[in-house]
Amino acid sequence: MGQKQEGKVRAVLIGFGGMGRQYAQMIRDNEVSGMVLAGVCCRNKEGQKILHEEYPGVSLYTDVEDALAHKEEFDAAIIVTPHTSHVEIGRAMVRAGKHILVDKPAGVDSLSVGELIDEAKENQVSFAMIFNVRMNPAFQKAKELLQAGVLGRVTRAVWICNTWYRTPAYHHSAPWRSSWNGECGGLLMNQNQHYLDIWQWLFGMPEEIFAVVDYGKYNDFAVDDSADLLFFYPGDFRGTMITASGENPGVNRLDIWGTKGRLSVEDAQRVFLDENEMSTEEFARTNQEVYGALNHREREIPLEENALAYQKYFQNFAAHLREGAPLYADGREGQKSLELANAAYLSSWTGSRQAFPVDGVLYREFLKKQQEKEARL
Repeated sequence: MGQKQEGKVRAVLIGFGGMGRQYAQMIRDNEVSGMVLAGVCCRNKEGQKILHEEYPGVSLYTDVEDALAHKEEFDAAIIVTPHTSHVEIGRAMVRAGKHILVDKPAGVDSLSVGELIDEAKENQVSFAMIFNVRMNPAFQKAKELLQAGVLGRVTRAVWICNTWYRTPAYHHSAPWRSSWNGECGGLLMNQNQHYLDIWQWLFGMPEEIFAVVDYGKYNDFAVDDSADLLFFYPGDFRGTMITASGENPGVNRLDIWGTKGRLSVEDAQRVFLDENEMSTEEFARTNQEVYGALNHREREIPLEENALAYQKYFQNFAAHLREGAPLYADGREGQKSLELANAAYLSSWTGSRQAFPVDGVLYREFLKKQQEKEARL
């Protein structure tokens, strides 16, 4: 994996929908150093017409089998199809010796993604994820400050992110959207995948999760549109995530408390550090006043400009294949965020805490029941 290669990485794009077209244009316009667009897999006539007119020299494949019949024309596949097909297409590509870059989520269930990870290793190819939100300056700064220990011992984190308001026009925009049989989930599988990734990127994977999930609370469908997640970590650190796609106006605020103060990320755009004059532990030892108050000072942390998040992620993938650069997010990272969603669903269905790693076989059984129930409606 990650072996040096001569020349640029020849990428084939699987899927030419909204994001697929954005990625194709980005690579075509030389915004990704070290990568060229060798081909696009597109089944619909409208997309094929655009490719013929606007992408001269780029091969057009009508389906995955057609692309694989010309596998000598490319080195890597960028998979931007509905996520229920991610693992199937990914396995076909890695078996053909092709590296893969996959849009979120990595798949439908963490067990299948784990199988894809294993196959990629066996075939000595790379499996990377497109988690561009990690390039957000606010979250990068939060991670930097946490790693620097500015909060001391971290004790609590609360993230309210209900800025995902969607109307029926969105949910009905495609037959596969917002359903167990088409999308295999709702809010946690779709809108919130990036933030579940950011959560585990900042804090690591919890030991257990307990979830209260609402299904069709704001909509006439069977999948989730509201969730309260409680994460349990070793020691006394606890985390809470509150999210919904049916509330407006929404809030996007992450607060993290530690013995040395509080770190806040507001609207994924601003970072504030409210520092105690001394740690709560030291103040508890030294204070002699009944209602002694620990002074603190809040300041906004300046952030660097960090545009071109997608370009940087694609360039990292190319640099990994050409020069052995470490991936920003590999397949295991994609499995983690998916595993958080799987465990949350399983917790809500069983009414109990779920430990990690999640029981993938049990999850598949419960998912099948939800699909069968939805099909009868």
